[in-house]
Amino acid sequence: MSMYDIYTIADYTHPIFIALGLLFCWKVPTARWFLLSYAVVVVFSFIVFPTIIQWRTHYYLAQALMSISFLLPIFYRRDLALLLYNRTGLKFYKVVYEKQTLSAQECTIFLLIGLTIIMDLVTWLEVLAYKYSWIDNAYIKLYLRDNFIMVAQFFVGGCFLSYALKAESRERNFEKIEQAEKGYDD
Repeated sequence: MSMYDIYTIADYTHPIFIALGLLFCWKVPTARWFLLSYAVVVVFSFIVFPTIIQWRTHYYLAQALMSISFLLPIFYRRDLALLLYNRTGLKFYKVVYEKQTLSAQECTIFLLIGLTIIMDLVTWLEVLAYKYSWIDNAYIKLYLRDNFIMVAQFFVGGCFLSYALKAESRERNFEKIEQAEKGYDD
């Protein structure tokens, strides 16, 4: 098995981790919404990949911008749930809006995606410098970037699974806190 095969496998791990996560946490609305939101981003990423892979010099800039889309489910899925609740009246979206909180796994995903954005931007600058003969070797592009991205992808996938496995207990803790707060208000 070559490194190219390993990179290809890594590229397809997110859908596998998301599907497994959905199996583990389907009964928990907030977790289901989180993973389904990520599934949409992953599908979008797969759709645009054949186009951006052809952008030799600016591929890494496009990848950095694409990575930003992986931050959207962390920051905007609660607001989107409220919007969808207001438009559809479905209780699912109201539950998601009310119970959604930031988890440790989401913070880790944010950190990992942030690091991949930085790595892609640095690689893009290095490729530009190499293209215009300011440097003789694109060391980061050739030896670091792909391995770093692959490891980050596996860790993000692990965060998806961890999020899914802890979803039910996180939901129970939320309900306990909510009950305690109601007790204080009475």
